[in-house]
Amino acid sequence: MRNRILPQLAGLALLALQLAPGISAAAGPVTMIDPGRADKPGFLVVIEKAGYYRLSGNLKVPDANTTAIEINADNVTLDLGGHAIQGPTRCQQLPAPCWPSGVGNGVHAVGRNGIVIRNGIIQGMGNYGIYLETNSVSLDHIVVNRNGHGGAVFFGGSISNSVAEGNGGDGIFGVDLKVRSNVMRGNQMLGLAAFGRSSFSNNQFKGNNNNAAQTNLKSSAADRNACNTAACQ
Repeated sequence: MRNRILPQLAGLALLALQLAPGISAAAGPVTMIDPGRADKPGFLVVIEKAGYYRLSGNLKVPDANTTAIEINADNVTLDLGGHAIQGPTRCQQLPAPCWPSGVGNGVHAVGRNGIVIRNGIIQGMGNYGIYLETNSVSLDHIVVNRNGHGGAVFFGGSISNSVAEGNGGDGIFGVDLKVRSNVMRGNQMLGLAAFGRSSFSNNQFKGNNNNAAQTNLKSSAADRNACNTAACQ
């Protein structure tokens, strides 16, 4: 199994580099995040002020119950800089559960607005790769892979040009989502579970939910969503 996992990780890293465009200059000073930080128990990095933040290297989480980055401010842009947030959780082939599971998230925020996350990989978290309780989110050029309970969860906002793969729940879950030009494959549950005023277009789904239903949304031909190489119904 290990021999199969290593090529997958290399492929994901290459995909992330291919996905990530040249990083544009921030509209203000850039605060670099040292991957060696440990701000307080249960959290490696806590962001307390609005601004533009960039990860300067891979951020490694010691256990499944530790959250990598907690955002406690509005109007935060988190640029992973092509790096990875890495946890210890491993997800094998369906239907085996991910292990170890826990409460740690890659990026977490509650009651915040104006959150942007882009340009990197979040994998192996005990809970979710991204969990944002906010109605103003933009996720772009993100890979969420092998996270224990799911890939990305958010409530209101958009995700584009991203990959949700091999997570132990839904690849993407939320309410009032705009889901555009993403790949969702091999997730334990649905590739996309979206509610409210959600829409999706130009996405690719494959092998989710043990090759049963790929998403709970109904697609039209104009939306150009593919489920296992055929148009989603």
